[in-house]
Amino acid sequence: MSPALIDGLPELDTVSFDARLPFQAKPLHGDYPPQQQRETRLALRVLAAPTETPEDSNPALLRLEAKLDLALEVSLLERHPKRPAIAPCRLGLNTVAWLDSQSWQPGQKLLLLLHPNPDSALSLWLFGVVASKQPAGESGHLLTADIHASFDQDTHLLWEKWVFRRHRRAIQER
Repeated sequence: MSPALIDGLPELDTVSFDARLPFQAKPLHGDYPPQQQRETRLALRVLAAPTETPEDSNPALLRLEAKLDLALEVSLLERHPKRPAIAPCRLGLNTVAWLDSQSWQPGQKLLLLLHPNPDSALSLWLFGVVASKQPAGESGHLLTADIHASFDQDTHLLWEKWVFRRHRRAIQER
């Protein structure tokens, strides 16, 4: 997909970042599943954790962390062997925008699955309500969904940390 396609995603009214990530939307019948809420909360703790390592870090602790990362990935690959296709998306504090071949309708409840890193099986399951839909020619539809109901106060702080970190990284890469 061309870079212009990400540029064509709807603007969000908060801090956001653009990415091409494994992303999938599916209809949600009923409530936001508690298992997915719990998995998302735990994944956000990993994503929002500090990423800087001091220069005087203990090599044994760094190896232990790498082993834990490997164990996490192997475990997650067992749970989620299939991953959604990579899609252009824009992630903000309360809203996400993405390109989809489906014509989701405004007001429709969706369960959004995204992998914050294309090389990882770490998954986030977000409850979204379609806010807008625009045609994107042969590419499908440009959609936005309100995701604020996905988070309690603590979980939203973790989401904010991650979104702000990715936003700052995107600015630095320009």
